[in-house]
Amino acid sequence: MVVSLDSEGQYMVVPGRNITEALCASVAEFDDDEFAALASRARELAAETAPGIASTLVEASSIAELPSPVVEGPGKFRDARYRALREADTSQPSGTDDAGEPANDATQDSASARGATGWDPALDGLPQDLTRWRERAAAGETAPWDRFGVRFLAAGETPSEVARALNDAAKSGDRWALASAEATRLTAERATWVVEDGEGRSLGYWHGANDTPIGAASIVLLEPSEWFGDVPGRTLTEAMCVDLGEYEDDKIAELAQACRELGFDVQGDGLDDFPSNESDGPSSFYYAHKREAEAADSEKRIAAANAAAAAAKARSDAAAQSSASVSGELLTLIAALGHGADDPEGNAAFAVFESEFTRSHFAIGDITRTYFTASDKHAELIYEEGVLVSARVRIAAYDGSGAHARLDALIDDVGAETSRDKVFARFGEPEWSNDHADRFWIAADAPGKVFVRFEYVDGRVGEISVTIRTSEQ
Repeated sequence: MVVSLDSEGQYMVVPGRNITEALCASVAEFDDDEFAALASRARELAAETAPGIASTLVEASSIAELPSPVVEGPGKFRDARYRALREADTSQPSGTDDAGEPANDATQDSASARGATGWDPALDGLPQDLTRWRERAAAGETAPWDRFGVRFLAAGETPSEVARALNDAAKSGDRWALASAEATRLTAERATWVVEDGEGRSLGYWHGANDTPIGAASIVLLEPSEWFGDVPGRTLTEAMCVDLGEYEDDKIAELAQACRELGFDVQGDGLDDFPSNESDGPSSFYYAHKREAEAADSEKRIAAANAAAAAAKARSDAAAQSSASVSGELLTLIAALGHGADDPEGNAAFAVFESEFTRSHFAIGDITRTYFTASDKHAELIYEEGVLVSARVRIAAYDGSGAHARLDALIDDVGAETSRDKVFARFGEPEWSNDHADRFWIAADAPGKVFVRFEYVDGRVGEISVTIRTSEQ
C-alpha cells in the first residue's frame, strides 16, 4: 500500500493499486476532475515510453473506484511510539539507570557515541518544560503561541526547511544550492529539533561537536532560507518567548507573563534579561560543511572535466580525419571563430547573410552566451564571453525558419537536396554521428580546431554549422 506524510507531520494511507494511482489521487487532492486529467496524462506518457503497461497503469476514472486498503496505517504506529517514548522520558530522572541509580560509565559512553542524530529521549531525558508543553499540546490545551501556528515535532523529526532545501536544490541542479542544502542537512543533524511555527521557523537543542546532552544544550534556530542562529534563553520556554516575541521587549514580556500564568518559569521580561549562547553555534558548522561540500564538488568537476578531455582527445586521435577541404563562404565563418563581433573577421561573418540580426543574452553557469539570430531565423551566430564559438546556417526552410539565400556560395557540392550518402562521399567517415546528424573535422583548413556539422531533415541536409573545438568536445 502507499502512505503519505504531509508538512504537518500527518500520515495517511492513500487509495490506489500502485504508486501512479496514489500520486494522481494525492496531487489531485482527491478531486475527481483533477484525478481524471492526471490519470489521462499518465497513460499518455506511458504510451510513449512503456506501451505495454499504458492501458493498465491507471484503471480507475474516479477516486471512488480506487481500492482503499483496510489496514492499520502509519499514524497509529507513530502515536504508539510517541506514547512509549513519553512514558520512558518521565519514568525516571535523567542520568539514572532502571533501578534509579546513577548511570554507569558504559551507559554514558553509549549516549556519547550516539551523537546528535541518534538522540534517544528514553536515555537522555527531556527538559521538563518541553515535556509539559508537549503534554498540553497532546491534550488540546491552549498555549501562548497558538496564534503563531506552533507545533511540536515528533522525536527524530527534522525541520521542514531541511527537506525544502534539499528538494529545491535537487530540482535546480545548481552546484551552490546543492552544497548549501547538504550543509543545512549535516548541520541540522547536530541538533534535536522540537518545535516549528507556521512560517517554517524551527527551534531545537544544539548538541554540537561534543554531543552536549539535551539537558545542557543551548537553543538554536533554523529559518527558511537555510539560516541558522542562536536564541537567547536558559530554557526552551524562554527562547520561544524571545524568538516568537520577535526580539522586542513588549512582545517578549506579554509571552513571558502568559507562560508564568500557566506555571512555567521565565526569568525575564526583555531581551537583555536572557543569556546569549557563548558556545560555537550552528552557523560555524553550516559554513564549514558548505565549504567542504563546495570543495568536494569542485574536485569532482575538475576530475570529470579532465576525464572528459582525455576521452575526447582519445576519440579524436582515433577518428578518421577528413581530407576534404571546405570551400565557399563557409570559410569566412570558420575564420571568424574565436573572434569578437566587432573584429574584421566578425564583421565579415555578418556580411555573409545580408540580414538584420536580433541579440539575446543567457547565463549558462559561469559563462555568458550571446545569440545573434537572423530576422527569418535562417542563421545564428553564438558567442561565449564575446567570442564566436559556433555559426549555424539553415539551408532548408523548416520549423518556422527561412533558408539561406545563396546556397551555391556557401559551400560547393552541398545543398538542400544533398543526401547523407553524398555528404559521406564528400567528407569521408564522420568523427561523430547520431540518427540525424554527422560531425567532421576540418583537417585541411583548421586541423584539430573546428568541426563542421550536417543536420538532416527527411534524409537531406537541412542545416550546416561550424563550431570551434572546446575541451568538453
